[in-house]
Amino acid sequence: MGDKKEVLFSIIIPVYQAKGTLERCVLSCLKQKYIEEGETEIILVDDGSTDGSAELADELAAKHGLVVIHTENRGVSCARNTGIDRATGRFVVFVDSDDEVKEGFLENMLKHADEGTSLIDETKSYECSTRISGFQYLENSIMNANTHVWGKLFSLEALREGNIRFPEGMTIGEDLLFLLDFAISREKRRDIRCIPEGDYIYTDNAEGAMNRAFKESFLDQITCWQMAEDRILSVQEYISPYTLVTLSVCQILTAFLVVGKVAVAGEGQVDKDLAARAIDMSRQQINHALKRRGTFASLPFSHKLKVIVFRISPELYLRLYARHKGA
Repeated sequence: MGDKKEVLFSIIIPVYQAKGTLERCVLSCLKQKYIEEGETEIILVDDGSTDGSAELADELAAKHGLVVIHTENRGVSCARNTGIDRATGRFVVFVDSDDEVKEGFLENMLKHADEGTSLIDETKSYECSTRISGFQYLENSIMNANTHVWGKLFSLEALREGNIRFPEGMTIGEDLLFLLDFAISREKRRDIRCIPEGDYIYTDNAEGAMNRAFKESFLDQITCWQMAEDRILSVQEYISPYTLVTLSVCQILTAFLVVGKVAVAGEGQVDKDLAARAIDMSRQQINHALKRRGTFASLPFSHKLKVIVFRISPELYLRLYARHKGA
């Protein structure tokens, strides 16, 4: 009997309406330097695609020996969780179906891994030559605009040990919450490495959740930061007060993203009740965040002006913002 190769990498690719990009994505994952046959499994989770992506996934699986799972359309979080459940590799990698990875992506991260490493992160948010703890990662990386799960190598054992899952039912912010849960689960253990980014090729999708016309799910932008606050407050004794200020600043910035979406949507493009709810949720989040000492002083100057105008009159702010954007 021949020795069976250990599966080192489980690459999980959620697939939804990705017929035009899926093959390019998959081929980039297959063309990895210094990774031997059998060391990688690619798991395609078709999230109820109707554009031919499901059939393409089956064709690619037959040709390249991939794993394909077909599900109802339940969202990217459910698709990724399904992939985690199916994974058998030592490490888990999340790749979006409209992105690519360079040929040295896996090899570069693997050389930084050892038996005690739970996460290797290609990121520009934080540089450190030594391993850091989960709390340090939360403070210095996640809260420094590192809120996506791509470009990272997660220990499958650590994910399962901490029961780390993507929150299902959300369309925005699920990556942030997943990373916070992961960091908190690692606590003070120094088993996370941050390395320079460069091998993951991200595509800014014009059809992505952040770029679509305003709809109710866009309110997840506010909800996710409320949920993030609950998570961070649960471990506040282990983190600096400034991290909480950063949290409040993020809450304000994202609230204004929601307000801006409403402002530029145009008359009749957003249900009036939904627009009023979005403005009210944004107002509440801004007021809540400003209660934390140091938050207003930490805002960029432009957002200090936005806060002042919005608190005087949300309607005035909406008109001025729409005029500024030419809406």
